[in-house]
Amino acid sequence: MWFEPVQVPDTVGLGPRLPGQIFDVGFATPPGGEVGSPYHVLNDHTYCCTLGLQVCATGEPTTAYASQCESWHNKRLHHRNQDAERLGLPLFISEFGACLTEDNCTQEINQVTNAADYYSVGWAYWEFKTYKDLTTSAGTGEEGFYNHDGSLQAWKAKALARTYLMKTQGANDSFHFDMKTSEFSATFKVDTSIEAATELYASTEFYYPNGKQVSISVDGVQLADSQVEVDSSSANIYKFRVTDAALNGQTVTVRCTQ
Repeated sequence: MWFEPVQVPDTVGLGPRLPGQIFDVGFATPPGGEVGSPYHVLNDHTYCCTLGLQVCATGEPTTAYASQCESWHNKRLHHRNQDAERLGLPLFISEFGACLTEDNCTQEINQVTNAADYYSVGWAYWEFKTYKDLTTSAGTGEEGFYNHDGSLQAWKAKALARTYLMKTQGANDSFHFDMKTSEFSATFKVDTSIEAATELYASTEFYYPNGKQVSISVDGVQLADSQVEVDSSSANIYKFRVTDAALNGQTVTVRCTQ
């Protein structure tokens, strides 16, 4: 079961003195379940437009409100992460974005996904394709991946095609991706009893057109070939599995650069 906080008035600014409110999730336990349930996910939305009508007067948050929007998304995900931890559940942002133009939309996407990386939160952009959606500030605008003529908004696809770990041989600790430099880093506590590989997604189309450099290390020392198995045969997915049992429980650092 996926469940979420009440979106109104939680995601609606109540005027200049009470912009964008965030209230605790009202559940002491997941509905129909117990704390730590493997059958529940807490999800939420985050839109900078909730700070007030002036922020989205053009149908999307503008670069003029960059600092306020960044603070809002960080605050919201911090609060929801606390709720998720209290309930013992994963957190997922099932809506964000709904934006229209390259500079403004890239800002909104990057700020939300940066915050999501910080808290190791999954996410889904709203929306994939325009189906006469009138529920957001974008109205009849092209807030999806495609223009009305069917052409792809490649800049939006790039903003969303971030480098990340699709699968991890252990427990995730941290993610960080810099859209401007294409630099990615992550740490995780490795479990060498897991026989499946970690899978790193890195788009050669948008961020590494000339190839990528991946380093895998523990305590600043790069792992030797005898300690890790690597499969780099795929253009966009780099797989590796730590095989040295002596490293079990250690923190592995992964870096990916151009």
